[in-house]
Amino acid sequence: MQYRWPLPERLVTVAADFAEFANGAAQATVELLDGRVVREVLVSNVTAIVAVRGCSVPPFEASQIARLYQTEEDRNPRLRGGWQFWDEWK
Repeated sequence: MQYRWPLPERLVTVAADFAEFANGAAQATVELLDGRVVREVLVSNVTAIVAVRGCSVPPFEASQIARLYQTEEDRNPRLRGGWQFWDEWK
């Protein structure tokens, strides 16, 4: 699978330590270079961002990510479904 929004290599190593909640999916939080924080970011198989809750298109570019991390809510999300994926699986 080729993803539309792959993570930069420096973030792949960070995401490798994330707690998954379903089939290779981990919820995370992103801090952007301009200081904005984007919550409920879905990382797939440690390699790509495939959704952000409530966004039909990515609200940022991968190059804008200053930090990628998990909060307690990310490790055990209340909402697990309802994601609007940007990639199509075939």
